[in-house]
Amino acid sequence: MQPKLSFKDAVLAAIASGASSVEEVANALMVKEEMVRSVIEELKRSGLVEEVEKGFWIFKRRILRLTEAGRVRAGEALERLRKVAEEIRSKVGRELGPEEVQRIIEPYAPVLPLLFYLGLLDLLLLESLFLLPSLVFWDFGDFGSDVRLE
Repeated sequence: MQPKLSFKDAVLAAIASGASSVEEVANALMVKEEMVRSVIEELKRSGLVEEVEKGFWIFKRRILRLTEAGRVRAGEALERLRKVAEEIRSKVGRELGPEEVQRIIEPYAPVLPLLFYLGLLDLLLLESLFLLPSLVFWDFGDFGSDVRLE
């Protein structure tokens, strides 16, 4: 059985790893804030994420925080991401040309920014990815859908 990761799970993983605002989550996933804002509203209605005030007086700000159920689901997503990162490292760890790297990396494209953000992939691999202009990350077609990670 192949692991799956939905966009919602990717958002939860980003929050679990320190992203505390819509902007930070959007940056971690390399998507538009509107996309993240919509998913976060869904996650709040589902009881997986809450928005709380942090700080005091004029330094107060609202941050995103996982509920207990959100932490459980985010933990599962992070474990799947660790496995995916290990698989990518094992496949790309040898000398490969740009076409071969693209073929290996393409199925994982939606989660690559998150894997780098989480520190699960070495930034040296990022250099290889700049050679791959046809790589597509999350887009509105992926919105809320599951992505098969091979």
